Amino acid sequence: MPHSGGVSVEDLSFKSGGREVAATLYGGFLSAGVVLCPPHPLYGGCRHDVRLVSIARGLASRRISALCIDYSRYTGGREEVEDALAALSYLASRVRALGLLGYSYGAVVASRAAAASPVEVRGLVLLSPVRRVDGMELDLGSRCPKLLVYGRRDEYVSEGELEEALSRAEGEVERLALDTDHFYTGSGVVELVSRRVAEFFSRRLHMPSNL
Repeated sequence: MPHSGGVSVEDLSFKSGGREVAATLYGGFLSAGVVLCPPHPLYGGCRHDVRLVSIARGLASRRISALCIDYSRYTGGREEVEDALAALSYLASRVRALGLLGYSYGAVVASRAAAASPVEVRGLVLLSPVRRVDGMELDLGSRCPKLLVYGRRDEYVSEGELEEALSRAEGEVERLALDTDHFYTGSGVVELVSRRVAEFFSRRLHMPSNL
């Protein structure tokens, strides 16, 4: 397994309904792991998204494995959710506690996967979740603890729509509102998001505080 910046990095694949899902695993820790779902694939969203990679490395630095996935193909949501569920199942065979994260389109995918997952998801992070995309709606019905991260200057996410969605959310919800846009531009913004996400999962996946 190659190492980059002190973090082990492994490219791998697994099956989702007979389809091949490409993924990159950061860290090989057994205690906890998080699946990361990328933005819209028709607009360049993939597992190498700089925000996801930064978050994955931040998780690995706290001894939490991070599995960044690509979608097997674009279907407007249905098979993307299946891919996220397959990723959770794959990671569940390796770790003892699971989390899930999605960014933009991926946040909608992750929200629906969390609500449908047969394996326990102990924490869900949604970065810049759009309310509805390609006919697929955000689903905050899962009871797992959630962290909602968004920019106050987001071009695609309305605070009003988020507030409406949160009013129907199940379980505990934390939020992090930042003075940035949909892409988290600005000095140190991505690093801040990575740190806060890692802190959230460290707590929710019951990691020892000294790691």
